[in-house]
Amino acid sequence: MSTDILTAPLRTSATFAPTAAETAYLRQRFGLSYHVPYCVQADQLVGLRGKRVLEVGGSLPAEFVKNNLGVAQWTAVEELSYWRTVDQVEKLTDSPLQQQADAKLTAATPDLLDQDYVLLDGAIEDAPDTLAGQFDVAFSIACFEHVSRLPKALDRIARLLKPGGQLFTMFSPIWSAHDGHHLPNITDRTGRTFVFGNSPIPPWGHLLAGPSGLYQYLLNHTDAATAEEMVYYVYHAPHINRLFAEDYVNYFQQSPLTVKVCDGTFPIDIPEKMQAELEKMHPDKTLFRFNGLLAVLQKPHA
Repeated sequence: MSTDILTAPLRTSATFAPTAAETAYLRQRFGLSYHVPYCVQADQLVGLRGKRVLEVGGSLPAEFVKNNLGVAQWTAVEELSYWRTVDQVEKLTDSPLQQQADAKLTAATPDLLDQDYVLLDGAIEDAPDTLAGQFDVAFSIACFEHVSRLPKALDRIARLLKPGGQLFTMFSPIWSAHDGHHLPNITDRTGRTFVFGNSPIPPWGHLLAGPSGLYQYLLNHTDAATAEEMVYYVYHAPHINRLFAEDYVNYFQQSPLTVKVCDGTFPIDIPEKMQAELEKMHPDKTLFRFNGLLAVLQKPHA
């Protein structure tokens, strides 16, 4: 089965197309960042205005989706267990953990969706059949790299979409990216805080070293307890799925949905020597230069 990144078709004109100044305002007003341009892309590719939308792995603000995206109904699904894992190390003060869910996802019924905005607590792969055929669009950003049971999740999304309904997803960094370790903010015993931007892990180091090798390397950059904690989050914590770009493409192609778009995003130059080393370590993989993926999948009409 091919794992080539597909070429996107021509895009339609957007109905959500904020100017640079409007984008800056929306980011400040609602505490958003990448969310705004990702919503622009979603609206260009699948259309959001007037739709019943299922948000997978996120909870955009109700005022934003109703007044700015113009949706008919928005159902947000957040897996709060993920946020609890991250909270253990980052001590979050502004996250879905501070929100009150309307119900557990597993107990959700169609009458709950009479509300304009609903927040459900649960993993999308556990969505009940009671919500089958309720949504025009499934929208998911910065989530699929965290979904551990992606084939089941895609099956559930297909079940919840109406015939002809579409899934828009854009996510990064994925495991095969240079920073795919997805290291959360970690403060060592000297008070230094390591994040994506100043991670001591070299580009693609998580793919080349392995747990014990990375631990040994990190001992030259921080204390032993912090090195151990980093190795745990990189290789063992359940907050990321550690799928390569090719894995996503294969899962998309094997799902009940039809792949309309599948593009690599945020590519970076990769030295030939590094590419060769990575292919030697992972013989069936080549797409290491992409930081993430953008995909549109559609449920067949019949």
